[in-house]
Amino acid sequence: VTIPHEREWTVYIYPHSHVDIGYTNTHENVELIHKRNLIYGIDLAKKTQNYPDGARYLWNPEVLWPVERYLRNATPDQKMSIVEAVKKGWLHLDAGYVHTNTTAAADEELFEFFRKCSEMEKLTGMKIETLVQVDVPGMSWGVVPVASEMGIKYCLAMNNGSDRVGLSTDLSFKPFWWQSPDGKSKILFFQPGSYNPGAVYKGYQFWPLMAGHTDSATLLKIVKTDNPRAFFIDKYLDDKLPMLENSDYYPYDIFLMSWAMADNTPIDADLPDAVKSWNEDYAYPHLVIASATQMMQAFEQKYGADLPVLSGDFTEYWTDGLGTAAKQTAMNRASKERLIQAETLWSMLNPETPAPRTEISEAWRNIIMGTEHTWCYMDPKKQPITNDILKVKFGFFQKGEDISKSVLEGSLENVTADGSSEIGVFNTLSWSRGGLVYLTPGQSGKFNSVVDLQGECVPAQKLSTGELVFMASQVPAFGSKIYILKEHKVKNTDLIASGRVLDNGLVKVVIDGQTGDIESFVNGNYEFAGNISATLINSYRYLHGEDSPEKATAAKNVKISVKENGPLLATLLVTSEAEGCRSLTRAITLISGQSHLEIVNVVDKLSVTEKEGIHFGFGFNIPSPVTKFDIPWGIVELEKDQLAAANRNWIAFQRWLDISNEERGITFCSLDAPLFENATMSANVLGGATNSPRWIRKLEPSPTIYSWALNNHWHTNFPLSQEGIVSFRYRILPHNTKYDAVTANRFGLEQAQPLIATTLKKGAVTEQ
Repeated sequence: VTIPHEREWTVYIYPHSHVDIGYTNTHENVELIHKRNLIYGIDLAKKTQNYPDGARYLWNPEVLWPVERYLRNATPDQKMSIVEAVKKGWLHLDAGYVHTNTTAAADEELFEFFRKCSEMEKLTGMKIETLVQVDVPGMSWGVVPVASEMGIKYCLAMNNGSDRVGLSTDLSFKPFWWQSPDGKSKILFFQPGSYNPGAVYKGYQFWPLMAGHTDSATLLKIVKTDNPRAFFIDKYLDDKLPMLENSDYYPYDIFLMSWAMADNTPIDADLPDAVKSWNEDYAYPHLVIASATQMMQAFEQKYGADLPVLSGDFTEYWTDGLGTAAKQTAMNRASKERLIQAETLWSMLNPETPAPRTEISEAWRNIIMGTEHTWCYMDPKKQPITNDILKVKFGFFQKGEDISKSVLEGSLENVTADGSSEIGVFNTLSWSRGGLVYLTPGQSGKFNSVVDLQGECVPAQKLSTGELVFMASQVPAFGSKIYILKEHKVKNTDLIASGRVLDNGLVKVVIDGQTGDIESFVNGNYEFAGNISATLINSYRYLHGEDSPEKATAAKNVKISVKENGPLLATLLVTSEAEGCRSLTRAITLISGQSHLEIVNVVDKLSVTEKEGIHFGFGFNIPSPVTKFDIPWGIVELEKDQLAAANRNWIAFQRWLDISNEERGITFCSLDAPLFENATMSANVLGGATNSPRWIRKLEPSPTIYSWALNNHWHTNFPLSQEGIVSFRYRILPHNTKYDAVTANRFGLEQAQPLIATTLKKGAVTEQ
């Protein structure tokens, strides 16, 4: 009798409850559930500490948010119980604060994302080596260098498995070393399928006892049955293990899996007894209850030397949710940049006084809670629970904005004097630069012009809004310059705007009278507008659901007027009707002596629950283009630097993207909307879209992009509609030279972190 060789599997089981803040219950109740799981998990670990190896229980809270929330109001004894549990291995901590959209992060934000990890290491004396990401498909390449810098060696990613995950599942059960953009560091990345096995085979029986029950007294505290082996992992292993044995990509005998009852559910107290019973019955597969680090360490020790090394961005899929609340997304993007500037400015102006670290950390925490992957109740149509959850969610954005503004004001407090005619201009970046400075009507008051300390007139202009704008020049790196306000008016000579044309001698822009789009964009005698493209520059496009791009509607009944027309800047105002909106206003601005174009598109959005998307098209005349965009701590070349499983239908970038050939190109900044599409409107994907043929596997070079401004494509987890005034700001810098990373990055940072001005106390600041 010939007995075929059987693979001697070791199955590592990761017990957890998915932290999905606000998805199944109010924020308050979700916090209660996960804090309670800490206590019950530790207690079960104590009770099973004498069980055989593999069956001893331990609890994995997935992220540090439940631990941080618990410790915030813990007594000294409660705090010590957590520390003791970590030291004894009853409680295992992983590195992330929450599950967030990392591709929408700023550079500094990723370090703040891991701040609690460092704090917990100091508190417990135990190293945290693994980032666990659950539910969210994809991850920014920028996580790799930051994680490596923080001493994090592993990433265990268990995505949703089916709902809007695109091609991300192509990486399931294909572990690899993920190399950072600079090639100097790497982490071990493993996506062992989805986090759903425990829910599908057992947890969904208990889901109705948890989801939507806002009375905390009725919430199930623990899952415990009379038959621990019932509804266990048998069917899952019967499916997955033969599949992997018959594959050509999984020669390993270690299998990693999730065991969660579902989202925001109790612990499964049956697990240790089920594992104990299983291992008594079978030699293989051998089951082991484990932490993420134990799982990854076991895999690295046995197979690490043989794993492939991959480089590239695992562009996320769920960033489309950011467009379901475009106003809040824009708030968060502004708060991040303001907070970075505020902290720098504090060091510049208050070197003897420590920055308010508690306030800064809390601002970052609220910003991160804003981008955390859950926005509202799982069924957005259900009221009032959806509105209750959204109110708390939107509160994170507001608090992040409020604190960032407060810290910025505090950094200037010692030098500011209301009503002063002396203006201090501060540069928070590491190179000398100039740029426009805007003074509010309150700051500028009766003044109409500006001189420097040598008495030389500075280009200035009083705007129709009452603001005074002037051009600061050569403000030193991390330094300042002082200007003096004067009352005499400046004559408006050398006007830039005429009819539907803007021309400052460097750049000439012509607005199409029918569409309100930019039909001509000339710099250096070269026409950058791609008139053979499906879109001109700054073209409004409204698309219903999954309609093809050809069915998108444009602006109509266009009116063009001159809003500002001075010696320093001119603005053409394009007003129109636009489907999905009460109105659309596009302000196009050129500045004297500057080569870049400034655009502010304002939509007065109607509340629409049918699936919709607003896109702004930008078609450029750049033959044989290469598109690059910045991510946290790196730059990605479109397609070339994306993993095969990455999202190509819509892509999030940080501050800038550049489309260039060997002769010329443009650098494009989107200050409020982080998503773009390449070549066409390819984000028209609805529903779960599991195995949808609409997911793009390869991108072809194109000089056309669309800024995907807002949408309501999600059927769960995100708001169904949005309304009111939302602004989308864009900056476009043409360059008649080939792409230069330094120039592009500086332009992006200068737009995101402009010069800061305040009225000064006499002698409070010297030019430096």
